[in-house]
Amino acid sequence: MTRKVLTAAAILATAAAAFAMSDMDADGDGGVTYTEMVAVFPEVTEAQFADADTDGNGIIDETELAEARAAGILPDEQG
Repeated sequence: MTRKVLTAAAILATAAAAFAMSDMDADGDGGVTYTEMVAVFPEVTEAQFADADTDGNGIIDETELAEARAAGILPDEQG
């Protein structure tokens, strides 16, 4: 039962991230740059973005976004 709950939570978190991702992904390339991020969340610092960008490629993907939100690095909702 615990596994099902955790799986459902992960799916919901990814779905929520994907929805928000489309709001931030201004150029539609499937990732969010720092410029795109601060257009929606002006309070996000470069350091927060870098912490969320775990592969260091300068773009946050859906997985990185979900993980950063779960860790409290990035905001959950649009501000």
